[in-house]
Amino acid sequence: MPLLASHSPFLVAASILVAILASFTGLRIASGLRALPPPARKREIAKAAVALGGGIWAMHFIAMLSMHLSPELTYGALATLGSILVAILITGQGLLILHCSERTAGKIGLAGVLMGLGIVSMHYLGMAAIGGKTVTYEVAGFFISSGIAIGASVCALWLAYKQRTLRQIAIGGVLLGIAISAMHYTAMAYTNFIDAPMAAPIGDPILSSGNLALLVAVAAFLICGFFLLTAIPMAPADSQVAATEIRDMPLETVNLPTGSSRLPYQHNNAVHFIAIEDVAAIQADGHYTRLYNGKEELFCPWPISRVEEALKGRVGFLRTHRSYLVNIRHVKGFQRNGDKAFCLIGTDTDRAGSIPVSRSRIGEVREALELA
Repeated sequence: MPLLASHSPFLVAASILVAILASFTGLRIASGLRALPPPARKREIAKAAVALGGGIWAMHFIAMLSMHLSPELTYGALATLGSILVAILITGQGLLILHCSERTAGKIGLAGVLMGLGIVSMHYLGMAAIGGKTVTYEVAGFFISSGIAIGASVCALWLAYKQRTLRQIAIGGVLLGIAISAMHYTAMAYTNFIDAPMAAPIGDPILSSGNLALLVAVAAFLICGFFLLTAIPMAPADSQVAATEIRDMPLETVNLPTGSSRLPYQHNNAVHFIAIEDVAAIQADGHYTRLYNGKEELFCPWPISRVEEALKGRVGFLRTHRSYLVNIRHVKGFQRNGDKAFCLIGTDTDRAGSIPVSRSRIGEVREALELA
């Protein structure tokens, strides 16, 4: 016969708050990463994955400790650690999809599905760590809770990435935290616990369930707080604008002086400018663009349409691909590889220095390079 369980309202509330804070922390750390070089970007993504994946696990663990059964549940160390790792790895993969390639609506949806699957996987692997009880699940509960996790995760990421403002990230974080909690408590409503017939008696735990849950909650809040502090930019000087402020303000407010021939880019929490003639190539990246100067990649807060307006009347820039413009004067080489072609603007080891050329534009590019 299934055992009846009761819950501590205080710990239930604490578990939901932990889920929301961890979700906001993960999404906040993952903001503004386009301006970073790939190694630094991956480090920030790893931090975001630890905050988000660890928060998913902390929410689950606190929620389980809020449940009172007699005798108390026990947990296997290996499966518990495995559930944390699964949550971190799957959510990290979702963030990599969003930040290490061109971001599209489809990729936001795919990342949301992965986030949802990470929540579901963590939950059921964590449940597999339970000892001292026979745990059974109802099929309906699995599908309902999985649908909640995946659907709400997709919506949360869409909100957080539709417009990268602090407000949107906060709304997305709250929704994702609620999704994590809703998935858990929905799944638990369809979960039954039965006394194992040969369960060995266990002694009194060193810490009560309530104290252990509070310890996990405090640890989660401290870790998230530390990560948030590392994500907050330093106060800029009068002539600088913080990176997050650039993303929050309307693009038209990042103006250039009248008659200027420069483009803005964001670096070290400040706005800098690069002369247009020093730009070797330009890549469209959603609502923003990436500028290449032949040595490094720079993040420009303008959309490609506005950059093209600044380039009007300037000789030398040629569209090589639907997402790329190249400054012919900076092209150091032209490479053919089967039906693919590239303009080379960087060093031989610089992958970002290979600008793709569409097949329909190869002839135009070759003519501009005086190869035809």
